[in-house]
Order: sequence, then structure tokens, then C-alpha cells
Amino acid sequence: MDLLDDWLKMFSQPKYRLVRSEMTGHWGFRLDDGAAIAFHLIRRGGAWLRRDGQADVLLEEGDLVILSGGTPHELVDEPETKAEPVECFGKRKFDLADCFERTEIFCGQFQPDVVRGQFGSAALPPFVHLKSHEVAGDAGITGLTTLLTSELDSERPGTELLMERLADSLLVYVLRSAAAQAGHGTGWLSAMQDAQLARVFRAIHASPERDWTVDTMAQEAGLSRAAFARRFNKRVGEPPLGYLTAWRMTLAASRLGAGKVPLQLVAAEIGYQSEAAFSRAFRKHFGVPPGAYRKTGGIGH
Repeated sequence: MDLLDDWLKMFSQPKYRLVRSEMTGHWGFRLDDGAAIAFHLIRRGGAWLRRDGQADVLLEEGDLVILSGGTPHELVDEPETKAEPVECFGKRKFDLADCFERTEIFCGQFQPDVVRGQFGSAALPPFVHLKSHEVAGDAGITGLTTLLTSELDSERPGTELLMERLADSLLVYVLRSAAAQAGHGTGWLSAMQDAQLARVFRAIHASPERDWTVDTMAQEAGLSRAAFARRFNKRVGEPPLGYLTAWRMTLAASRLGAGKVPLQLVAAEIGYQSEAAFSRAFRKHFGVPPGAYRKTGGIGH
């Protein structure tokens, strides 16, 4: 099983918003509406990125930044410029020159299914900054952003459908770039680079219904129980059984959202021997029982 492909599926069919913005003079805007993944590609000029509690970051022409986890942030022309909240992102096509008055930035926000998106984006580093030479070397990102910005200004038939397909492809390229930066952090994307832990992830993802314990995971990794638990905690940032539960509950939520699948079948598919045990675990994890989750269409609906 390709773990990266498995992870990318967490972001399938997201809602998305794309904006090509052109600004002149002094400008600054703030985005804090909690999108799971946001990116900004500086196509011309430059900008400063501000995040609460973090040092300002200078973005030069050609740079790309990727933010995950709904990080509130601001883009401004100069460090001293005050940023204003922007409602322009409420529209897919909007020229921010209408809001402010020198730089051209291609911005995007992606919001996948709440549960799967939370699980997937939790593995990402909160902030990734790719310099212009790195972006220029990625033909996928440069080609797709060029096509998308062209379609943003188009009134031709099929534009909406084409933009949706292109945006899905762009998300994969953006996520791959972010994943490549995760190697030195904490989370299962980082832990995948550990060959022994990667064997465990592949086995869990391929067979979530198995009677997994810390002992059986350690055997899969070829490590002692104590050594495995220590390494897993250090690389992933949570204990093995905590990760197992989160993965199982994510799968269960997806199944419940897909249609009227019997709860007993969902429970069996992810390793629970009874519907009652599954319901208790689901409620503990999400705060609502599986039946209520299915009726309301998911968390946050």
C-alpha cells in the first residue's frame, strides 16, 4: 500500500476557493476562516506573511507558502501595513484590486470533508515556504496555476468544470510539496520515512479490522514493545493505540457518510467485535453517537 496515496485520499473532493489578486499601492488582508489548507503563490512583486506569535516572513516573486490547520494569517505589502479582513474570498473569482489598491498573488483555499480533512491535515507541517527556484522546478504547480489563472478570467463554456478538475490536481501537487517538508517534524507523514514504522502504518491502513495491540504492532515493526512504543510516540506525537483509534474512526466516519451502511458492518470493518463497543468508541472520539453523526451529515453540520 502506498501510504502517501492513502493520505492524499483524505483530501478527495474538497470545497475550494481560488483567487488571482492584483494590488497596487499599500495593501494588506487577513484570512482567518479556518480553511484546512491554504496556499499563496507570489506571481509578481513581493509580500510579507504574518502569523500570530510567529516572525514575519518575506515572500519574494515566485515563492509559494502552504498553511494547514486553519492557521489565521495576513499578507501585506510592508511589515508596518495594517491588514484588513477580506470577504473577497467568498467568491471563487475575485480581483482583490477591487478591495485594495502592486503585487499579483494566486491564492487558494481547500476544505475537505471535516473529519478526513482534520486527520489528513494534522500530519502536515503547519507552515511550508518554498522558494522560487523550488517552485520553478515543479512543472505541475507552475503549469496548473497558469491554466487556472487563465480560466479565472474566462467566460468560455466548461470553465467551472475545468477549474474543479484543475483545482483537484493542484491540491495533490501542493500536498506533495508540503509532505516533502514533513520529514523533520512530528506526525505520521514524518514517521513514514522510518522504514520500521512505515511497515506498521501500511499494515494498519491495509487491515484496520485486525486485532491490533502494541505487541502486534511491535512485531510488525521488528522491534521490542518498549522500543517500538518510544519510537512511535517520538515520531508520531501520540501513542500507537491513539493513532489506531483515530484512523479507525476516520474510516468509520467516511463509511457512515457514504450511505446507509449497517453499524454492525462498519464496526466489523474497523475491528470492533460488537456494535455497542464501536458506538462507545465513536462517541468518545467525536462527541456524538454514530447514528446521530449519520443523520446530521457529519461533525459541524
